[in-house]
Amino acid sequence: MKLPWKTKGIVLTAPLSEEVDDVVKFIDEYLAPRKFNLVVMQIRYRYRFKRHPECMGYDPLSYEDIKKLLYVCKKNGIRFIPKMNLCGHQSGLPNKPTDGILHGHQDEKYDIRDGLLRAYPEFGEQPHKPQVFYSRTLCLTNNAMKEVVFDLVDELLEVFEADAIHIGCDEVFNMGQCPTCSAVPKYKLYADWINTLSEHVKKRGAKILMWGDRLYSTEETGYHRYESSDTGTHPAREILDKDVIVCDWHYEDYGKFPSIELFANSGFKIMISPWRDKPSAEAFIKYAIEHDKGHIEGLLMTTWCGSGDLAKRLLYNTEGRWEHTNQIADTIDSLF
Repeated sequence: MKLPWKTKGIVLTAPLSEEVDDVVKFIDEYLAPRKFNLVVMQIRYRYRFKRHPECMGYDPLSYEDIKKLLYVCKKNGIRFIPKMNLCGHQSGLPNKPTDGILHGHQDEKYDIRDGLLRAYPEFGEQPHKPQVFYSRTLCLTNNAMKEVVFDLVDELLEVFEADAIHIGCDEVFNMGQCPTCSAVPKYKLYADWINTLSEHVKKRGAKILMWGDRLYSTEETGYHRYESSDTGTHPAREILDKDVIVCDWHYEDYGKFPSIELFANSGFKIMISPWRDKPSAEAFIKYAIEHDKGHIEGLLMTTWCGSGDLAKRLLYNTEGRWEHTNQIADTIDSLF
């Protein structure tokens, strides 16, 4: 599928340590020939942090692992940037087979905290509540949390030699619970945190990427509550730093995608982010092309399966172990 934009990117989860070489080969022999020029790697806390080793997640990648991935990206002219969720998605249910990815949960039965909140439970909203809906959220007025997060962000920017970091900030349902946070309107709490992160990384010559679903409301778009805000965060769109690149993700065919126009009218540069279903991805891309007002920088394809599993499926045609690997691989292969 021919795209009119300069950026053609993909989100890959951090591979299992024994699958790093498979992902290196995947970047070199599959993504590069298909003209992908951006790899966003979801690290979360799966890195051997030197500044805060207490925050390391399951099966953390080493400095050498990251440099191996960085080298193959540099060789092929591909930007390589880290992704760390820095608002919601701080707990969840491990996917199977486990590779350190936590995702939200529907029934509150599972509530496994990720690296930062395992080390510092007090950095989260409702730290003493046994379970919360879907996933835990950082307490955005906790100054000690900010100091640790800044250290983690700085270390990832350095090892990735990156000019940007993706901070997630999607699917936030439990924000503004503590007495200090609850005294601030949720849209301002959300925007102030992202603007603080943006100011911090700008000092290091970098930019912020983030997901866009909390920046428009369910009412103004018609999207469901996971793809749009029903908690009052959407006015943040008007006070957010316009240097932030917004990744507008949609996984269903809504017929129309009004967020494309909303972001244009608010002055944001964006990337569009489809997922596994080919007809829905095609519909979203087609709509974006037709309604681009010069504000779309490119495509950032999402995957949300083990990157080693995806690599082996597309390189060797092995059967995917993850629930959606085969469908994701087939969609990527047929579209690009």
